[in-house]
This record gives sequence, structure tokens and C-alpha cells, in this order.
Amino acid sequence: MPVRAWQAIDWSSSNVQLLYGGDFIFAEQGRTTVTVEHAHGWKYGTNFFFVDMYHNNGFEIYAEVYSYLSLAKITGVDVSLGPIKDFSLAGGVNISNRPAARNFQSYLVGISFDLGNQYFDYLQLDVMAYKDDSVHSWGVQYTPVWSFPFAIGTTKFKFRGFVDVKDANTNRYGNVSMLAQPQLLLDVGDLAGWKSDVFYIGTEFSYWLNKFGVKDANEAAWQGMMIGFF
Repeated sequence: MPVRAWQAIDWSSSNVQLLYGGDFIFAEQGRTTVTVEHAHGWKYGTNFFFVDMYHNNGFEIYAEVYSYLSLAKITGVDVSLGPIKDFSLAGGVNISNRPAARNFQSYLVGISFDLGNQYFDYLQLDVMAYKDDSVHSWGVQYTPVWSFPFAIGTTKFKFRGFVDVKDANTNRYGNVSMLAQPQLLLDVGDLAGWKSDVFYIGTEFSYWLNKFGVKDANEAAWQGMMIGFF
């Protein structure tokens, strides 16, 4: 049975990230974050999760888990439409061990548009209904996600990241919020003559508009980072 389970996986990608930065609000000014990220494709779609671990006045864990059911994979039919390569039914959960009194948990369900093309490792847009356990209303979250490899001369880079845009119904303060975390990475493995697309160093810029929905609580934080794929 374990062999059959693994045979059902089309592809798999995992990485571990080490980040350090400062200028966070509602948090310790400087912190180290360890992130574990994994994605894989299977017969009917894809699965993805990441886990952030850091010290923020105590040990904190934050995780997001998503599953996608691909219309093209399920039907075996080409469902592409213009720049859209595939449509998927998507569902997810976001969880944390904070706050201690009532741990954060939210649920998402919606549709994902695969916009992948020859220029990107991946490019997708998720449009999902969003429900925070501590908020009575359902809102909407829009999330573009991308990874764009490029080269300057013979030096290889990767520009990757995501943007979460949440409407005013997603938080108890009634404000639109946005979290953007683009990363610019240098392929050190290729530069050193080891192996391409395995080890990178670079930077992540984290910009949060109305963090947690709090009006004018805007965060702009740079982090240095290392990332290893396996």
C-alpha cells in the first residue's frame, strides 16, 4: 500500500527556509523564522502546506494547508480558456498556537485558476471565501502566487512570493488587509558549480497593510533568507 500511495504522486517539491529580519509590529523587533514548505501533485490535483516557527514572546507556530481538485485531471479534458490553463476547487485551513486563550483558526473554500506558462515555475490565482473562527461573517480572500526564474548573464535568480488580499468581512475591525511577501533569490548552488535549483540566498520583503485588520497598522519588514530545496 505505501508503494501505491507514492506511485500516485506525479511530482513533489519541498524546501526549508531560514529567515532573519526586524521592524515587525505586534511582535519582537528582530526574529529568526524557520519555514518548512511542501507541495505535490497527485492523480486528481495538488496539495500544499507550509509551517512557520519562530519566537514571538514565546514559541509560535503558524501553518497553512491547502488541497486542490483539478478539473482537467478529474475529467481528462482540456479545460484551458485563454491564459487559464486549469480550474481547481480549493479548500484550506490556517492555524496557529496563538493567541493562547483562543488559538487562531480560519477556513477557506473557493476556486483556483492555474495561469502557468513557459516563463513561470508556477503562477496561480486563488479566489476563496474566508472565515476566521473569531469573526461571525464570511469574507473573501484573493491570492496570486508565483515563481519566476530568470538569469542575468550566467547568474540565475528566482523571484517568487504571494499576495493575500482580504476584504473587510474577514476581520472584526471591518478593514481591508493585504499581506505581500515577495522574495528575490540567488541560485548559489549553480553559481558555485554544485547543482542548480537546490540552494538559494536572498531577501524577502514583507508588507502588511492593516495587519490583522487593524486600521493603519502597516508593517514593512526586510528579511535575509536562505532556502534549500529537496
